[in-house]
Amino acid sequence: MVTVGILSMVYWHRKSGAHGKFFFLGACVWLLAVIPKYLLDLTLTTRLSWWLYGSFGLNWTLALLGVYLGVRTGLLECAAAYLALERSGLRYSSVDEVIATAVGFGGTEALALGLPSLLQMATYMIDPRQLELLDWRHYVEMVAQLNAPTWIVAAPIIERAFVLLAHVLSFLLIYTSVERGRPLLLVLAFIYKGLLDLPTAYFQWLLATGSLVTVYLADVWVVLLGFFGLLWSVRLRRQLSALEGGPTG
Repeated sequence: MVTVGILSMVYWHRKSGAHGKFFFLGACVWLLAVIPKYLLDLTLTTRLSWWLYGSFGLNWTLALLGVYLGVRTGLLECAAAYLALERSGLRYSSVDEVIATAVGFGGTEALALGLPSLLQMATYMIDPRQLELLDWRHYVEMVAQLNAPTWIVAAPIIERAFVLLAHVLSFLLIYTSVERGRPLLLVLAFIYKGLLDLPTAYFQWLLATGSLVTVYLADVWVVLLGFFGLLWSVRLRRQLSALEGGPTG
């Protein structure tokens, strides 16, 4: 995941020549979106999960919690991007600079999710004696992660790469909505982001109760939406670049 975060920003900087401030702005937008999500997780999400489970059982809990997570993600992330476009002057930037902001958003997310795990695993690989300080459950989990085959380790990297593509499409849709006065595209961005997190509760349950192979089954949804995002983003970039009179390659 760390690799995705770093390489995505390096690649887009070299390809587009976008200034580093746009990647930094993307990181700030991510913080603006993730802080309320974190606060909701601390105050509401766990309580809501248990209430739903006690009231409706497992299947309805997974379905309703998925709707809640999808709405939460779509609303907060789209609202943060919209505010950035309206208040920071990003709406007057080029399409490649908007993409740079989206890459900064997704790249920062990948770094924030991957760096703690990377540092933790590096610590245990350098000094395996640290494993002895863990309780039995965490010890077994960490040993399994350290001994996991390469094809399993690649799963979160693939997932982050395609999530980043979804962030790019979302930003482009919101940018086009603001710049061209097409509010329907803002609604589409919200729906698209919501769909990305809609099966999250089910996938988390599946990963907790199944084998490591289910990691890739959970990634299928993200890959499909991310690939769709890539195709639409390429089309939007060409259209917007043509209106700007800039490069489309």
